Amino acid sequence: SIHIFIMFDNFKNINILTNVLKRKIYNKNDNKLIIIMENWKQIVGNEYYPKTNPVKVTRDKKLKVEVSNEILLDFQFSTCQYLREINLLLGNDNNITKIMVVQKTF
Repeated sequence: SIHIFIMFDNFKNINILTNVLKRKIYNKNDNKLIIIMENWKQIVGNEYYPKTNPVKVTRDKKLKVEVSNEILLDFQFSTCQYLREINLLLGNDNNITKIMVVQKTF
């Protein structure tokens, strides 16, 4: 039982570490993606958080999101709501124009 807890804690630490590394890899133009990644759980909620991953913001201001097949349709249905929340978070209604959904196995 103790080993399972330690393993879980290590996975959590790895996740935090990879987010820190991602922040260092992205240049200053990727600020929007960093803000989105840091707030992703609040944006999509606890259920979709582990089954989705914001990947990049394109030059034409579209957010590419990897989504698990099992929630793909439900997620697509909610993209307008997520888009509003993201743009409120970023402080400008014209920050992200669209969410592009890409199927991914998690």
